[in-house]
Amino acid sequence: MHAKRKLAAIMFTDIVGYTALMGSDEDKAFDVLEKSRDIHIKSINKFSGKLIKEMGDGMLAQFDTAIDSVLCAIEIQKQARQQIKEKIRIGLHLGDITFDHEDIFGDGVNIASRLQSVADPGGIYISESIQKSIRAKSTVNTKYLGQVKLKNVDYPVNTYSIVEDGLPIPSASKIEQLKGKSLFYKLTRSIYTYIILLLLIIANGPWIRNAFKTEASPITSLLILPFDNFTGDESLEYVVAGIHDALIGDVGKISALRVPSKRTANAYRNVEKSIPQIATELNVDAAVETSVTCYGENICIQVKLVSAFPEEKQLWVHDFNIEKGELSNLSRKIAKEISQQIHLNLTPMEEQLLAEAKPIDPDAYEAYLRGMSYWELGTKPDLDRAMGYFQLSREIDPDYALAYLGISGTWGAYVQHGFLPLSEVYEKAEAARNMALKLDSSLVEIIAHKAGGYTWGEWNWKKAEKEFLRAIEINPNYAFSQAYYSHFLAIMGDPEKGLPHSELAMQLDPFNTLYMSIHGQALKNAGKFDEALELLQKLYEIEPDQGIALPALWAVYHELGDEEKALDIAKRIYTLRENELALKSLEQGFEEGGYHLAMQRTAEMMISKRDSIYFPSWQIFTLYCRAGMKEEALEWLEKAYEEHDSNMPYISVDPLFDFIRNEPRFQNLLKKMGLPL
Repeated sequence: MHAKRKLAAIMFTDIVGYTALMGSDEDKAFDVLEKSRDIHIKSINKFSGKLIKEMGDGMLAQFDTAIDSVLCAIEIQKQARQQIKEKIRIGLHLGDITFDHEDIFGDGVNIASRLQSVADPGGIYISESIQKSIRAKSTVNTKYLGQVKLKNVDYPVNTYSIVEDGLPIPSASKIEQLKGKSLFYKLTRSIYTYIILLLLIIANGPWIRNAFKTEASPITSLLILPFDNFTGDESLEYVVAGIHDALIGDVGKISALRVPSKRTANAYRNVEKSIPQIATELNVDAAVETSVTCYGENICIQVKLVSAFPEEKQLWVHDFNIEKGELSNLSRKIAKEISQQIHLNLTPMEEQLLAEAKPIDPDAYEAYLRGMSYWELGTKPDLDRAMGYFQLSREIDPDYALAYLGISGTWGAYVQHGFLPLSEVYEKAEAARNMALKLDSSLVEIIAHKAGGYTWGEWNWKKAEKEFLRAIEINPNYAFSQAYYSHFLAIMGDPEKGLPHSELAMQLDPFNTLYMSIHGQALKNAGKFDEALELLQKLYEIEPDQGIALPALWAVYHELGDEEKALDIAKRIYTLRENELALKSLEQGFEEGGYHLAMQRTAEMMISKRDSIYFPSWQIFTLYCRAGMKEEALEWLEKAYEEHDSNMPYISVDPLFDFIRNEPRFQNLLKKMGLPL
């Protein structure tokens, strides 16, 4: 059959959150998929459309007229609201398509797909070509959203949403996002732009944001500001900080809200800025202000919910006066109150996660909070003090999950900061972690770290994905889960699919250079070297010693063929590691024969010194890859596999290894590890 071209209306649909549902309840997911399929087929047939193909939980259909496609989309959303709880996103575009062997291709398909991906859950987004075609032929109302830059579309697309009863109306903040990059991305494009824009925002923040927001809109994101301690007792700061952390965690369990991290919130402690100014900088709709006014047998806390636009307005204030024994459940109560005040319907899982648990002994809770205040400092003496308080908390209440979580985290911190070897603490950390999870299965920190352990430790991909999806379902605002799930998806062969997750982690915690580094790595692994370089260079200006960003920057310079800069970053890395032997090998090798010989000489030095100095096989392998030496690289890759190096999963995706990817020995390792070929 020869390819044919024609003008047609294209509809793309997708079930929101289906992947997470599949990971948590497979039977329910299949039931939802079956009902959705029935709704789609009946509606498409009703409006003379043609189902082209099903794509997992989404569908692609074609219509001869734009109005039929719009009426069909409205019917699908109407039936979906009545028959299934999950929401559907729909995108429509009228354009040229190419038919070939019962499939369709072309810009018309691509634009409809991208419109679907940015649509509100339960909403319908259409292009200007659809809007122009229907405006004189129906009573369907539309709302102009602006020129939207869609992924893989070379030009901005004038985009509209369908306005009908039951369909969501895009918020002003959503419209602002659609019109361009997030404010965070724009600010980080240049360090000088960052400074200039920040000064402008400080001076004109309310005016800038109000130019976009002219009416109150639904709250879909909020910042929980640091708590004010009005007790007069500065020694209670650790308690106040602990309650703040708990509230961010519990509000973050509400999937309909985007909640920036504790680190981002703390950046606004004692900052003389209005709520609209802060909201503009972080692209949030509202903020929560909280103050602790008394602390004893009874605890007094006042909570305010303040919207930022179209003007700063207090929406709700409540005074909590509770007994000390109720403190451990306070953040859950506040989270539920906030959801009610902004008219959010909690899912059954969210209701369960925010339900009041068995009260914790207040002395155990205080010991845990004091332990966390020391743990965050990270020095050896502080970690020792933290461990003491976590163990005290466990002794007071042996059934307190967070006490075990603190113990596990402290053992991990000893290793992370180089104070103890992993072999000495692994079993202790694992035992405490498992006990915490046994006592409280909703601890997202434990679940996310278990997912990481299955990925980089055990190479158990099925269990890893299940735990990542579970962690994201429990708390979609936990940046750690989103960041590392991005890398998991890349390892599984789909780096493009992972990018939104690492980008979201940056948005949730924009002041955390770790997540910027992880996104830079994700861009590099997806082959987006220019974007990766731009981000990593800006990060290098902000924090030149970031331990994860530097190797990523070295890799990007290598891929772009900029050997001089690649060598400079390699020297920077080995300088920070105080590895004089590597520095000397790099310099001598470069003088003898350039970049590739510098890599070879450094690898050879490490091999010669392995009897007295530990150099991982993986490190030697990557140096031989940079030197372009196939046989040597494969030999040390096999040694790294035998050592079960935690970096091994990246062989499926890192472009550094493309020159040996088709070698039988390389393919054999992919098969052994169950990685995509």
